[in-house]
Amino acid sequence: MNKKIISLVMVAVLGLCGCGSGGNKTGAGKDSGDNVPVTSSTVESAGLDSFIELANYKGLELTRKVSEVTEDQLFDAIDEDLNHYRIDVPDMEIDNLFWVTMDFEGKIDGEDFVGSSDSNYELKLGQGTFPDEFERQLIGHKKGDHVKITVTFPDDYENKDIAGKTAEYDVDITRVSVALGEPTEDWTRMYFSENVDEYMEGKRQEVAENNEKQADEQLRTDGWYQVFDNSTVLQYPEDMLATWTKYCEDTYARYAKSYNLSYEDFLTEYGASETSIANNAKDFAKTYLVASAILENEGILPAGEQYNTRKNELLAGSGYASEEAAVAAGISQENIDMTVRYYLATDIILENASVTYGEGTSSEEAETVSEEEAAVEEPAAEEEPSEETSEENAEE
Repeated sequence: MNKKIISLVMVAVLGLCGCGSGGNKTGAGKDSGDNVPVTSSTVESAGLDSFIELANYKGLELTRKVSEVTEDQLFDAIDEDLNHYRIDVPDMEIDNLFWVTMDFEGKIDGEDFVGSSDSNYELKLGQGTFPDEFERQLIGHKKGDHVKITVTFPDDYENKDIAGKTAEYDVDITRVSVALGEPTEDWTRMYFSENVDEYMEGKRQEVAENNEKQADEQLRTDGWYQVFDNSTVLQYPEDMLATWTKYCEDTYARYAKSYNLSYEDFLTEYGASETSIANNAKDFAKTYLVASAILENEGILPAGEQYNTRKNELLAGSGYASEEAAVAAGISQENIDMTVRYYLATDIILENASVTYGEGTSSEEAETVSEEEAAVEEPAAEEEPSEETSEENAEE
């Protein structure tokens, strides 16, 4: 799954709300969100000052802390490589922890169902990705085998559409491979053109660089929260709340569909509710108001040169050639605009902050927070479900 900067609104910005589950902020600063009035007036008609009391955003005292590389971090990074760069074993019978690459098609009563089919799918047995009943029927087979697999879903299965029903799968095994338990000389030479010591040192440096990036991400987030938490919403624009409520609802509906769950069931599984969605919409609105107030104070115009330059940087950093390409990929205009406003606002916060650099940060690194280091990865705050969608679909 590609990680994007754009779509940040469900990430670093709205780790504050993120359409997340359970508890969340009210978005109203010192006041309770329930006590803040909602008005039919718009920002365009009434002006930002009617909606937000902006906290001080200059001269903040921040600390940039870089974590030391831990053995667990190094192990995880190496394990990821070992499972990606695997060794083919076409003549061996499949067993637990083997990787199986396959094409499969499942039917219930002769009919397709959502998520029942996939091609070139990679499954590691024994990880709980697929039902045990499915995985057990792959054991003992080899590359090139065609396997018929039958799976009966329990009566209390989370997807009520297929609960208690029996699915029949046709599976073609196209590759069988294994991950080594640790790097070997042959493996590092084959895949990285390095000896084991060189590979290990490079991986440690890679983890260290990632820790530097995370430190910059946290610095940006810390600066943002100081301003966000101390700013106060005076009233919410009704149209803005409607926009972000729909955004959260559409996001949940998309995930519910990918997980073969009803919208209501997904909310229950994810620990969300209509109330939390409403509060999330207030946090989205507050984010927009705070960021926009900072830009207005600094004379940065929406769609102006500085805005467009930042937008293009973020789009390029996310792998999109243009805004049109991002929209075509399913990123909403509101999401893009919010992302740009957030980054511009936090750029200003960081530029005017007093930053203390903790141990592990070199003087050269302390001079500037690079754009690459400031980039935020997708997913956490969207609280996107951790497994690949196709993995969940295959379970069903």
